[in-house]
Amino acid sequence: MWNKYYITLLLIGLITSLSFSMLYTIISAYAVEIGSSLSLAGVVAGVFSISALVLRPISGLIADRRNKKWVFALALLVITTTSLGYAFSRSIPILIFFRILHGAAFGISSTVNISLLSEFIPRNRLAEGLGYFSASQVISRIIGPTLGVNIADLFNYNVLFLIIAIFNFLALLILWGLSYEYTGVASKKTTIKIDSLIAREVIVYAAVGGVFSLSNGITNSFLVLMGNERAIPGISIFFAINALTLSIVRLFIGRQADKKSITLIVNISLLCSAISMLSLGFAYSLSLVIIAAFFKALGLAGGQVSLQAECIRRVDEDRSGVAASTYYIGADIGNGIGPMVGGAISSMFNYKIMFISVSIFMGLTAVLFNLYQRKHIS
Repeated sequence: MWNKYYITLLLIGLITSLSFSMLYTIISAYAVEIGSSLSLAGVVAGVFSISALVLRPISGLIADRRNKKWVFALALLVITTTSLGYAFSRSIPILIFFRILHGAAFGISSTVNISLLSEFIPRNRLAEGLGYFSASQVISRIIGPTLGVNIADLFNYNVLFLIIAIFNFLALLILWGLSYEYTGVASKKTTIKIDSLIAREVIVYAAVGGVFSLSNGITNSFLVLMGNERAIPGISIFFAINALTLSIVRLFIGRQADKKSITLIVNISLLCSAISMLSLGFAYSLSLVIIAAFFKALGLAGGQVSLQAECIRRVDEDRSGVAASTYYIGADIGNGIGPMVGGAISSMFNYKIMFISVSIFMGLTAVLFNLYQRKHIS
C-alpha cells in the first residue's frame, strides 16, 4: 500500500485540505463583511456544496471512464482560479458565482482523488488506507482554520485568498509530475445508465455519511459567530483540538473498521457526534467547547471512514468512481443543507436550539440505520 502513488496522493490531499479548511471557516464572516445578512451568509457557505452535489454523478462517471490524473489536474486548475476570484468578489452575487464554480470543481476533484487513490490500496485494507488519507487531510485542519482567521485579521481577505490559490497551484504541480499509466479500457463504454451515475446499493451508507457532514457544515459555518455572540475567547481552538484528536484516532481506527462490524462503529460514531452537538448547544465557556471538539472527533473518525470504505467495497473495481461520488453526494447534501438550515434556525431561535436540534437528528439517524441493517444485513 505504501507506494509512491499512494504517498504522493497523501501529500496532495494534505495541501488541498489545508487550503480548503483555511477558506471554509471564514467564508460566512467574509460574506457578512461585504454586506450579507446572517441567513444569506449561510446560503453563500452552503451553495458551494450544492454546486458540488450537482456535479457528483457526472464526476463519478468521468472518474470511471477518463484519465483520472488529467481530470484531477483540470479541477485543481479551476480551484486555483476561483480562489483568486474571491479577491474580486465585492458583492454577494459575484461571491456566489465563484462559490458555485469552486464547488463544481471541488465536486470533481474530490471524487477523482478518492477513485484514483483506491487503485493503489488493497481492497481488504480500504478503511485503513482511507483512514491514513483522511488523517493526512485532518492534520491540515489542525492549523488551517486558525491560520486562515489569523491571516485575514493580520492582513486582509485578499492576502488569504492569494495564499490559498498558491497552495492549490502547488498541488497541481505535484500531481503533474506524477507518472500514471492509464489503460483506457473504461473509456470504451459509451452508454450511460443510472448505475453509471449513482451506486444505488450504497445510498443508505452515503445518507448516513451526509448526517455527519451536516453537523460539520453547521459547526464550521456558525461556531465562530456563536463564539463572538457568547463572548467565548479563543473559540477557534475547537478546530485545532478536533483535528488533532481526529488525526490521531484515524491512524488506528482504519484497521479496526476493516475488521469490526460497520453497524457497531457507526452507532458509536453517531452517539459521540450527538454528544458533541449537545455540548455546543450549552457551551458558554471554552471548557464545553473543548469537550465538544473531542467527542466530535471520535464520532467522525470511525463513522466517515467506515462508511466511505463500505461504499467502495460494495461495488466492482471499475465502479469505484461512482461509489466515491455517491458517498460524496450524501456529504454534499449535508454540507449544503446544514448551513442553510442552521442559518434559518439560529435566526428564528438561537444557536442553542440549532445545535440541540442537530443532536436529536443524529439520534434519530442511529435508530433508522439500525432498522436498515437488521432488515438488509444478515
